[in-house]
Amino acid sequence: MINTNYRSTIQNFISVAENDQAHVDRLVEKKNNHYFTDMSQVRGHSNSNIEKMTHPLSQPDDVDYLSPYMIDLLGRMTTLAFAEKVLQSPRKQILDQLGIDDSQQTQRQSRLHSDQIAISRFYNHRPEARLLSLTLNGSPFMEQEPTTPYFIGQKIITPDFTIHRREESTHLLDLLRCKFRDDSGTPFDKAPIERLQKYNSTVHLNESRRNENGASNKADYFVEMAEYLIQRGDPGDFIVQNSLESSSDKNTPHFQYIPNQVPLPIFFHIPPYDETIDAQRVDWHLPSLYQKVDLRQPDWRAKIINLQQSSQQLLNHHHISTTPVFRMVEQSHIEVLLVFKKDGSPVWNMALEDSQHTPGWLEACGIFIANTPKAEVFNLKGAQQYYAIYSVTAECIDDLF
Repeated sequence: MINTNYRSTIQNFISVAENDQAHVDRLVEKKNNHYFTDMSQVRGHSNSNIEKMTHPLSQPDDVDYLSPYMIDLLGRMTTLAFAEKVLQSPRKQILDQLGIDDSQQTQRQSRLHSDQIAISRFYNHRPEARLLSLTLNGSPFMEQEPTTPYFIGQKIITPDFTIHRREESTHLLDLLRCKFRDDSGTPFDKAPIERLQKYNSTVHLNESRRNENGASNKADYFVEMAEYLIQRGDPGDFIVQNSLESSSDKNTPHFQYIPNQVPLPIFFHIPPYDETIDAQRVDWHLPSLYQKVDLRQPDWRAKIINLQQSSQQLLNHHHISTTPVFRMVEQSHIEVLLVFKKDGSPVWNMALEDSQHTPGWLEACGIFIANTPKAEVFNLKGAQQYYAIYSVTAECIDDLF
């Protein structure tokens, strides 16, 4: 298919009807397998799905010595076949000296060709697919489309971890030197390939160190979430972060932006605003608090930081996690919803099955995706019994807020 977005698994989105009760809903229609490239089919392994989704990984292969990142760059410059010969030449020289044929060549090149196709499809370089750079709370972040969104226009925002790839364009230009050919018409300048290999090794070393020392997806980004809405949001848009225990990617900090006034059931339970109370209780299945923040006031940032610090104390001292939902209601106001539940740690002595079905941000706010294990458990147990497994008492919450 011409101009197919092979990254996205979604064919169509289904509008969410207004419903103030927790319920199961069908949000999307998925593509036929022929029309998207599943990330598992793409070469490379990372402990972060988001990292792999964002860019080709830099770890070299043990057989052909090419990383997905190198394959991507070489494929764009149509120098992959030459690079493979350059990197295999030391091995070939040894085999030639011993009078042994390279029995792995056909299989190795066939695998490389298949991997190059998957990489070029998944990491498309169309202008509309590029990462958007942002500055939030003074730090670099980036925005991109998830491969399996729930809603039209959904974005995922992460700290910018592409900082070690700033020399990419230099090496793309350098690869043009491989186009030089000798009298036989064969490319002969292997120096750009060797420089690319050295560059990739440096990238891989730096990115490995970042992964070893990187932050997990804890609720530490309240100010960044608010600033994103200020910069990019319209009334009705909201931004949300999964709590750590329900995150599909626990190793890369991330939050998600949902535009177009999606009517989450919890929104219908927001109490009438009382300016005399900082944080108001929400009548919901899980203990929840509501606070309206006036962005015109000089203390708005301090209020957001205070909410984050209180949430961190709940987690550190009481094993209660927080799912923050920030919604832009006017250009000058943000509604903050904090949904609390058990953090899944051993102190709660939860059954394994219950831990596996802990509500993510979408379920915590009242929507279960049809034909998923969580939806099946919700249908079987009903809302009251399902949420009761993960609920906590409000005493320590009230003390902190």
